[in-house]
Amino acid sequence: MKKINATQAKQYFGELLNNAQQEPVAIQKHQKDFAILLSSARYHELLAFEDKCLHDLAVLAEQEGFIGSEASMKLLDSI
Repeated sequence: MKKINATQAKQYFGELLNNAQQEPVAIQKHQKDFAILLSSARYHELLAFEDKCLHDLAVLAEQEGFIGSEASMKLLDSI
C-alpha cells in the first residue's frame, strides 16, 4: 500500500485518485494513517464481502439455535 502525507495528498490530488484505482493509498497525518483512499470498485467489493459475512453469521446463528427463523429472516432481509 502506498502512503502519502496529507499535505502531499492536497498538492497531488489528481495523481492520488489515479493511484487509488490501482491500490489503496494511506493518507497520513503526523506520520500515522489517518484515512485510506480506495477505488469505488474495491469499496463495493468490500461491502459485498461484508454482506456475505453477515449473512453467513445469521444463518449459522439460526442453525445453532441462537436466533429463531422469523428473527433470522428479518435480519437477513435488513442486510
